[in-house]
Amino acid sequence: MTIKPKQLHHTSIRVADLARSKAFYGELLHLQEIERPDFAFPGTWYGIGAGQLHLIECQPMPATIDPSGPHFAIEVEDLDEARRCLRARGAEMLDPGGNQLWVLDPDGNTVEITQVVRTT
Repeated sequence: MTIKPKQLHHTSIRVADLARSKAFYGELLHLQEIERPDFAFPGTWYGIGAGQLHLIECQPMPATIDPSGPHFAIEVEDLDEARRCLRARGAEMLDPGGNQLWVLDPDGNTVEITQVVRTT
């Protein structure tokens, strides 16, 4: 017997203010909201490719940008455009150059933004 993982289904993060977080993930990062069951606690779900991001409204853990700490990554088509957009909005980020950067959401959750360089 063995477990055979196929893909990451979803990740959940805590947010203190759902409306503020929806502005960050929906308006700034342009994630598409998807249907969510009627749980006994507030939240929102977003579809990202074949996976999902679940926001759960409650008190988050304080955090700083730390690429070695808990985070999730979103692949974008154009990382340079993402950089320009995040800078224009004044988002706090760690940008060492290359094909990835890290940004804090309004609750201090670290989000990696990456562009996969594919070779043919």
